[in-house]
Amino acid sequence: MRQIYINKEDFETNIALVEDGKLINFYSQRNIYSKVGNIYKGKIQKVVNNMNFVFVDIGDEKPGFLSEKAYFESLEIEPQIINNIKDNNKENQFDISKIFQKGQDILVQVIRSPYKTKGARLTRNIIIPGYYTVFCPYSNQIGVSKKIILENERQRLRKILLDTKAKLKSDIGLIARTTAEGISNQQIEEEIKENYNNWQNILKLYKKVKSQALLYEEEAFEIKISRDILNTSIKEVIVDSENVYKDINKYVKKTKLKNIKIKLYKGQDDIFKYYNLISQIEALKNNIVPFKKGGYLKIDTTEALTVIDVNSGKFKGESDVESSILMLNLNAAREIARQIILRNIGGLIVIDFIDMQTEENKKILRKEIEQELSKSKIYFKTTEINEFGLLTVSRKRTSDKISEMYLEQCPNCAGRGVVPTKESICIEQLKKIKYICKTEKKREIVFNISSEIKQEIENRFIQIIKNYEKTYKKKIILQ
Repeated sequence: MRQIYINKEDFETNIALVEDGKLINFYSQRNIYSKVGNIYKGKIQKVVNNMNFVFVDIGDEKPGFLSEKAYFESLEIEPQIINNIKDNNKENQFDISKIFQKGQDILVQVIRSPYKTKGARLTRNIIIPGYYTVFCPYSNQIGVSKKIILENERQRLRKILLDTKAKLKSDIGLIARTTAEGISNQQIEEEIKENYNNWQNILKLYKKVKSQALLYEEEAFEIKISRDILNTSIKEVIVDSENVYKDINKYVKKTKLKNIKIKLYKGQDDIFKYYNLISQIEALKNNIVPFKKGGYLKIDTTEALTVIDVNSGKFKGESDVESSILMLNLNAAREIARQIILRNIGGLIVIDFIDMQTEENKKILRKEIEQELSKSKIYFKTTEINEFGLLTVSRKRTSDKISEMYLEQCPNCAGRGVVPTKESICIEQLKKIKYICKTEKKREIVFNISSEIKQEIENRFIQIIKNYEKTYKKKIILQ
């Protein structure tokens, strides 16, 4: 049985997908950084001709990054126009300065939030996702999820999309998601019309407002994730926020998932602690991960890539050495894929397996990890395992890795170790403060914390402290 647990705080939202008590997926977002899916009217700040990308000011501290590739993924530009702007001196190259100029207004969507020294990653290939469909205003393509197998159903959905597109008299693109299977024509058409109206409002607003303006805000993180993971295998959703409880109920009523039970958790303890999930969540911060039969993984993350090393540990195999190594590597591959999905690891991933001699076994191993990674919807590709046992995975970045949210390199050991980020320490302190405010009867509560963390809370999270004082009728003193 599968359940979803949602923890909503003022500072972050955490969502756990659990099957028979085992953590399958974990989603976490610091609410102050939530930008993915937002649509802005930006202003081009700088055009970098020799590398074909531009920096766009969307009102953030750092400008967003829009590459030539992200721009030309959009089908807004007709092929003959693209041909006309090709740089004649370099075959198949575009001179981006002929399209963009400094100071030009531009409509963009965030596809990755700002990260450390980098601004938000942007695209012109706008999409507005719904529960049943994806609305693509700059594409004219019609598509149906490949996970819908029955040809009759695929044809039915394709006809609904084409008919609705004809009624709207608009050359838009539409994709039927897996959740559209078996849904009535009317429900699908209503969702498409709703997103079409959203798009028209965005275009009207674009003409009215000055640059650096937010035109469209993606739905709350918990709704966005629910949209992606709610299906008939989910038996219940348990939330610890009354507002989220209402929103999820409202959202589920719009779908065919009538049998899902939505429960409001009202306990004093952290929801994950009450349902015995804390240890599994905390384990995501560890870089040593044991797996079946005594082996273990060592996961090291840098800004450029993630390296996963497979170690035999106490593994005892068969008398046939090659078969034993294959068995060890297969067990490792299953756990590696699980950890990649759980920790939301994206970008370049290098996996160092135990060396194997036969090419056939290398193919078996590669197929196994690809099969396991396919359990997630996030796009990836792999390379062949080389002579040194190295396999490379390139996986699309969708948001920050769990390790990036909670950990940073230790300043005292030249980066060889990791420590909790200052922000993570603040958040843990805020959770303790909230718990004590809920359970303590005293009107005035004193918290002894380090001067550095006290200053960080007062600089960045003081409004949350004030909210706690108002909600729980307490006087909170940090010292």
